[in-house]
Amino acid sequence: MTRIEQRPSPVVVSTLTGIGVAIGVVVAVLTSDVILGVIAGASFIAIAVGLVRLWVGGGTRRPRHP
Repeated sequence: MTRIEQRPSPVVVSTLTGIGVAIGVVVAVLTSDVILGVIAGASFIAIAVGLVRLWVGGGTRRPRHP
């Protein structure tokens, strides 16, 4: 029996990316430092998308044998 490899929904990834960009902009405006905004936004996106991939099970790489 073959296992179906699940992937995170593009809508979820797009939503998390939008939230990450918004967090980055807010941090950049509040601190008047663009670098901190980029760090905050990129960190949120990386951690959130990674957690979604782990939750769905699409983050693991499995060998594909016929």
